[in-house]
Amino acid sequence: MSSEVSTEITVTCQDRWQVYHRLQALDIDCRCSGFKPLKVALKTPTEALQLWSIVRRIDQPKQVLVDSIRQSWQAPAAKRQ
Repeated sequence: MSSEVSTEITVTCQDRWQVYHRLQALDIDCRCSGFKPLKVALKTPTEALQLWSIVRRIDQPKQVLVDSIRQSWQAPAAKRQ
């Protein structure tokens, strides 16, 4: 029994190739054809998290990502006080 989950990701044409190449670098099984959705085969929860992270990085405005990083750095400092 296979625990692989196949999913299609819809992103802009330019972003699709960026996501595809990043997934390839991480050895995550994916296929991308011209004018078709990116197809990804996820085998582990880690692969699902990596896919989410890649798409989020591309999909979110830069300021949202910067604010998220700043907030994560401030949270540990607040706990120490």
